[in-house]
Amino acid sequence: MNGLPLCTLQDIWANVVDKFPNKVAVISEGREYTYREIDALIARVGEALRARFGLARGERVAVAMPNSLEFFVAYWATVLSGGVIVPINTRLRAEEMQYVLENADARALIVHKQAWSAIEPALASRPAQPLVTVDFAVEGQAGWEDLLAGDPAAPAADRVADEDLAVIAYTSGTTGQPKGAMMNHGNILFNVRNCLVAHSFRHEDVHLVVVPMFHCTPLYSLMPSAAYLGSTLVIAPQPQISLVAQLIQDHRVTTFIGVPTLFHFLVTMRDFAAYDFTSLKTVSYAGATMPVQTIRRLRERLPSVETRNFFGLTETTSVTHVLPSCDALTRGDSVGKALPDVGVMIADEQGRPLPPGEIGELCIRRENTVPGYWGRPGLLEESIREGWFHTGDLAMVDDQGYLYLRGRSKDMIIVGGENVYANEVEAVLMSHGKVMECAVVGVEATGVRAYLGELVKAVVVPEEATDLTEAEVKRHCAQHLASYKVPQIVEFRSELPRNPSGKVLKRDLR
Repeated sequence: MNGLPLCTLQDIWANVVDKFPNKVAVISEGREYTYREIDALIARVGEALRARFGLARGERVAVAMPNSLEFFVAYWATVLSGGVIVPINTRLRAEEMQYVLENADARALIVHKQAWSAIEPALASRPAQPLVTVDFAVEGQAGWEDLLAGDPAAPAADRVADEDLAVIAYTSGTTGQPKGAMMNHGNILFNVRNCLVAHSFRHEDVHLVVVPMFHCTPLYSLMPSAAYLGSTLVIAPQPQISLVAQLIQDHRVTTFIGVPTLFHFLVTMRDFAAYDFTSLKTVSYAGATMPVQTIRRLRERLPSVETRNFFGLTETTSVTHVLPSCDALTRGDSVGKALPDVGVMIADEQGRPLPPGEIGELCIRRENTVPGYWGRPGLLEESIREGWFHTGDLAMVDDQGYLYLRGRSKDMIIVGGENVYANEVEAVLMSHGKVMECAVVGVEATGVRAYLGELVKAVVVPEEATDLTEAEVKRHCAQHLASYKVPQIVEFRSELPRNPSGKVLKRDLR
């Protein structure tokens, strides 16, 4: 780019192809692709989208695909053409996917064979939706091979500006319709630069992409950060733990991001010693805090690997807090300290700031908030007051600036007039060595206990091959909690219900 500032995804892609054409950009299904080779694929697909489907600046392309080379190419072909990529989570309910398709009104939907059975019912209200099929065929519709037949020598797409949209990511909230959070080129570049600090990403890194590529982490962090630095992405088609271990070994992976349960299954693998993990330098996790017992196992088995917990919100351009490796054991129930550009306030019900140690609503102030929600003008602004984005999360900040999440405001349980924060009870439960996962909810008190209003219910997933009992759970909680916080109801399950982003569906536990 001849020293020019990198302001858009077009800029960073042109820069990396110019500087590192022969560097391996992507490894997928055992094959390596250099930046030059990937650029040629992107040019063909981008030209075909523009010529065949009329993709223009600001127009949307929806994708329903598993982690794959095709997803990577479709992402870059769309945004480099000035379009907006709309990833669809095919684990959404059919009516939610239908809403996303109608709301986004995409020029084309690129759909993989693996996603077709999930998304076909959602197309009932859009029979004229143009499709591009991958690994299967639908009569009268284009196939991926048609996009690869595009002319790579065609004129380049129009230049975009940093305020032009690049991604619309639909949230899979626990209530209501999905909201299409809009992210422009400037937002993503801002997040990329934060990732360099939060995750210590380097040019030499080999990243394993194991979280779904429709998720914010690959969309806003991994794919653009790798292009910004000229590093390599290894695409895991699924988060199967033996496959993850094999990919780390085979491709000398240096870093990856996952949810805490992935790391639990990794460090408890029976054949862990059969794999070579010596290339790993750092691992990051999000979506929840890491249980102390998992961190200890990780330290024992991978003593040279640094860990990072990070927390962020799409609306505030992703990462806002980081917990470094040195704090993982002593402050494992924290999501860390705010990045330098992030303002944090814990507010009471009137929006007034609370002192350290008090629980209230987490509010974030940052210059680089997203433009809003697609097709729902004014909705984001309803959550912003005097420059503060009100998250709806309950949290506490200690006198050292560490943030502790205490659940959603609606997750507060009132037992006989006393406030019980679900996250606090969950933290105690997770400190028990036989508990793998848990969730705490409030349920209506009935019968002789109706006067209490609500009861605390704990849903527990025990570690494998353990004999955990209800009495043992209650006894453990009673040793660490006030009596009114001890779960009156304990239910054991083999797994917790989750939405497509991995968040526990507490409504299904009540």
